[in-house]
Amino acid sequence: MFNCIMACNKGYLPSNIDRREETLKRKRTEYRNYIDQYYHNRNDTQFHALFKQIHIDIPRMNPSVSLFQQKIVQEAFERILFTWGMRHPASGYVQGINDLVTPFFLVFLRDYMSVNDNLENCDLSKLPHDKLAMLEADCFWCVSKLLDGIQDNYTFALPGIQRQIQLLEDLVKRVD
Repeated sequence: MFNCIMACNKGYLPSNIDRREETLKRKRTEYRNYIDQYYHNRNDTQFHALFKQIHIDIPRMNPSVSLFQQKIVQEAFERILFTWGMRHPASGYVQGINDLVTPFFLVFLRDYMSVNDNLENCDLSKLPHDKLAMLEADCFWCVSKLLDGIQDNYTFALPGIQRQIQLLEDLVKRVD
């Protein structure tokens, strides 16, 4: 239930329950199409820096949690992050975006596990491929919605951060 609420709040799912299943199917298919469109480029020389940064970050995410050290999980994150970076060339992938995916991953993973399963230690190689694909797509779309609101913090000249600094300066002036 929480994951549905979170997905609705992030704008991934419509609030109208009658449209949710159709939307999920469409968005998951769209993500798979993005994978087909972009992921084969991961070894191209022009995307070396993007792929290298992703490969630096992925092994460092939650190193004490065995779930995030599993190859199948790291490959899913690799696809999510590379695809996101390719779809957002103004900012591309920057260090730390992988950490924004992890909470979505854990929340959506709960849908595919039993209540008694310890998520931090579960073996995702036992999760059916179609379930992992759905989990991966849902994470991609939710992190995309999250980053859409703050992407200008990561683009050239950091206009989002500059705007926030100006707001803070204005606030400090009013308080003084």
